[in-house]
Amino acid sequence: MSNDIETAAVSEGNGEVQEPVRSKRSAPTQTLPSDRLGFDKQLAALRAFGVAYETNGGRPVKNSEAGSILNMSENTIVVTNAFFNEAKLVTRQKEEQAFVPTAETMAYCKAHEWDPFTAGEKLKGAFEKCWFADAVLPRLKFRPHEENEVLTLLADACGASKDYVARVKMLLEYMVFAGLVIREGSMIKAAGTKAADKTPVAPVPVAAPTARQHSLPDENHAEFTFFLDAKRGRKVVVHAPHDMSQKEFDRVRKWMEIQLVVEDAEGAAPTK
Repeated sequence: MSNDIETAAVSEGNGEVQEPVRSKRSAPTQTLPSDRLGFDKQLAALRAFGVAYETNGGRPVKNSEAGSILNMSENTIVVTNAFFNEAKLVTRQKEEQAFVPTAETMAYCKAHEWDPFTAGEKLKGAFEKCWFADAVLPRLKFRPHEENEVLTLLADACGASKDYVARVKMLLEYMVFAGLVIREGSMIKAAGTKAADKTPVAPVPVAAPTARQHSLPDENHAEFTFFLDAKRGRKVVVHAPHDMSQKEFDRVRKWMEIQLVVEDAEGAAPTK
């Protein structure tokens, strides 16, 4: 990583011109993704390293090889190298400026062919071992944080000044893409955790079943009781309308006869 020379101040006094004072912004202590290439293009570059590695017989991949797949200059794709290597997405070969994709990257490339929207989860294992996971996951597992809070935690962990806010945001995009964290509106939470502000719903108590109450007939009905045993412990209670016709009475009698026959067939003793 290199420090960036940003400003120079020139002052004049008594006709003499002082030497310019050059100031530098302090570089982060950890490698951040570049903001010189969009997020989608960075992911495409990662897949290009995987494709090149698979098609060239498993040899280390140079930036020119990966760039040719995307019609991208090697001077452009090179901006991805530092973060890819830091996050263990590729490993740099000492003998030459070439890279070997890791198992996580190759798994991501394969998964992308089937489902681009969930393929990023294949990178989660690599990211879980990185400094940025250590910086925020313990806190997020305790409670969700506002996105700005998470950006501040990441910036503090790598000593990044406000000048690097775009690159810190890019890092958070990688974390969301890999399923390391989940974004819900302006909130960031750890994967597999529930938002702390959601109050658990208490179970609704279920009332114990009560004995069925005997209902009284209304003014339009009369009550008739038929006992099924000598001790009058078992009975049939019928509410019949006052104006029941003989035909209707016969129907009820037949219905009761059928019920008693069924009961007898099931082993109940008939009433004498």
